[in-house]
Amino acid sequence: PAEQISRQFYRQLHHSACRDIHSLEANWRRGNYAFTSVHTGSEVWCLQCDDDKIATGHYDNTIKIWDRNTLQVVKVLKGHKDVVLCLQYNEEVIISGSHDHTVKVWNIQIGQVIKD
Repeated sequence: PAEQISRQFYRQLHHSACRDIHSLEANWRRGNYAFTSVHTGSEVWCLQCDDDKIATGHYDNTIKIWDRNTLQVVKVLKGHKDVVLCLQYNEEVIISGSHDHTVKVWNIQIGQVIKD
């Protein structure tokens, strides 16, 4: 059975995303960033990162989870039928939107869809 996700969870996720955007914007404006190039194997359409990982949404319909320290792919999520256009995550789930007109909620630990 699919896990039940509460409205409170989505509200917290939204606030977390807003905080991340503000932090990224502030760092960008202060010049507090470094460039790193990584070969992804497919065009990247969206990404999100934290201190430990990077999540990327790709033209090949996949989501890749990268170890931020080693820049190696640790997990590939497959389930969308078209390009992944947006994503947001926390420690428990990734929420992704695709050009296939679907939004999916993934369990980040096991890499499986828990809600379509």
